[in-house]
Amino acid sequence: MQPADETEALHVDFDRHQLAGTVRGRAVVRVRVDPTDRQSRSVLRLRRFLSRLVEFHWRDLDAAGSPLGPAFEAAALPGADPRQFDHPVDLPAGAASREYHLEWALDPADHPRIGAENDEMVLFRVQLVGIEADGPETCEHQKLILISWSDADGVLRGTWQRPGRTPEPLGRALTELLGAPERHGSTCGDCHLHLELDRLLLEDAVWACQDGPELEEIRRLLVLRELQPDSGVVGYDTRRGHPEHRPHVHPDIAEELAAARGRHHARLLAYAPSEQPGQASHTNPDGH
Repeated sequence: MQPADETEALHVDFDRHQLAGTVRGRAVVRVRVDPTDRQSRSVLRLRRFLSRLVEFHWRDLDAAGSPLGPAFEAAALPGADPRQFDHPVDLPAGAASREYHLEWALDPADHPRIGAENDEMVLFRVQLVGIEADGPETCEHQKLILISWSDADGVLRGTWQRPGRTPEPLGRALTELLGAPERHGSTCGDCHLHLELDRLLLEDAVWACQDGPELEEIRRLLVLRELQPDSGVVGYDTRRGHPEHRPHVHPDIAEELAAARGRHHARLLAYAPSEQPGQASHTNPDGH
């Protein structure tokens, strides 16, 4: 999730791109109101669609963003409309904003689109509503919480490659790996081996970054990306005998390439999904 904008009246953080089949997630909503406005009150309004709100709690923050006391949890969603939840933003003295944490869930039985790769769905409409003393309501700000289901490559590029989403140097190493050529039309077989080694060394750079929750999730997605059918990540196309081919000599990289392939194969074995134990076995240490 992105860092909060400390000047925005309504700021919503969530990871839009998720793996196909994902039916549960989180979002953070931050609200800032004018404490000097005594003529109206503010309400956070959540309008849900097929999603269900399974957890909802909030806490007040001071001007520096530090919590003021414990978090409070809503045990039930009040109101006559089961799809709408209004929560008054009644900030106490000393509070500059309120932060809401919500967890949502979807039931795949509700619609065939839920969890489908390359599909998208609106989960919530989030509104900051101003209610004047004489009763009229005004929607002052509005944001949507959405989910886009994708394969592992789409999640890596859509979520983890976003500027500011992944800490450095992990973000830089991931960008370089995702930007590496997956296929090459060179006429020289040794060129293919050098490109393969280059890509495996970029993978080494990701694994060499400091451990953390972001790194473990990225490692898992990189392995899923490679195991998905027709990923094109490992193989290279060979076209020999092209008229533009010119003889050239490459240094011997056999030993270095074999070691890099061994490290790569070990990662596939370590991070392959446990429910699919046979997927990693298609790639041997020699890259075939």
